[in-house]
Amino acid sequence: MMARIQSGKMTPDKTGKRSKPAVSDSGKSASAFSVEYLLFFRAVADNLSFTKAARELNIDQSWLSHKIRQFEEMLGITLFIRNTRHVELTAAGRVLLEPVQRLSTLVEETRAVTDALCESMEGVLRVGCLPFSFPDPLRTRLMDEFIERHENIRLQVTSGPTPMLLEQLRLAKIDLAFVSAPFDETDLDLLLLRENEFCFLIPKDHILASKQMIEEQDVAGMKLVIPSPNYHPAAFDLYYRPLANAGAIVEPIPEFQSAATYAQDRLQPVVCTRNAAERYNNQNFVRRPVSFLPPCRKYLARLKERQTPSQILLWEMAESSLEMARKVAA
Repeated sequence: MMARIQSGKMTPDKTGKRSKPAVSDSGKSASAFSVEYLLFFRAVADNLSFTKAARELNIDQSWLSHKIRQFEEMLGITLFIRNTRHVELTAAGRVLLEPVQRLSTLVEETRAVTDALCESMEGVLRVGCLPFSFPDPLRTRLMDEFIERHENIRLQVTSGPTPMLLEQLRLAKIDLAFVSAPFDETDLDLLLLRENEFCFLIPKDHILASKQMIEEQDVAGMKLVIPSPNYHPAAFDLYYRPLANAGAIVEPIPEFQSAATYAQDRLQPVVCTRNAAERYNNQNFVRRPVSFLPPCRKYLARLKERQTPSQILLWEMAESSLEMARKVAA
């Protein structure tokens, strides 16, 4: 269908074809439009209604109609066919919609990152930590040194189990997280801080205290204190379920409660990492290594595609500290 001449202007058919000016009425070239026009176009195209699109964008409908017409004039292309009953995309509008939808997604992601950057530049670093990890020497040293070096940046610390911390990391509610494996590593940058062997804290008068190494057969029928499976289900399956499978009578402690303190109150053996056991200095208990549990890995985690200046500062401090530790060990 050929375009018809009316009132000195080209009237497009449903393909959107029209005479394309080199420069729009506003004096801008067709290639110089802003992203704002594309976002306006997408809102109208998704809703096929100027009224609904204006409500979604929280702008005036007449202003939105004006901006779309201005955009069409810039391009020399008609994107929508309008009548009193409905709004319809032209063929040209349908072709443009797919790349604009991809761009809109990128714009939304960019806004999330810029929001995080703005908050970071205001002097805030949001860090997630595991409960009862404040005595962890590496974690404590990193955060103390960060505070000392960067007095203008305020640390906000969130405490919780690994699954909760990673969820908050992915939602951009925190910038970094000290977490414990296992977990889904998709979309994460990770620094392995250490591997920590498991051991038993055992009351001195308990039958297991005579063992120098706790073997799988030693725990059959023994009552043992372990963390609640609700705290970190994947970690429970990896580190603690083997105890039940070996015949131990496991007693999960309330979520977030200190296992060592609970064991002291009950005078029962408790399974914990060697790092935690070394912090627990009680003459009524002895530490014994365990042969059949894998080591617990602790990481510093961040999202691969979301970085802020203050986050990078702490990350680089952690990398430097780990590199120095490797050189000393060598």
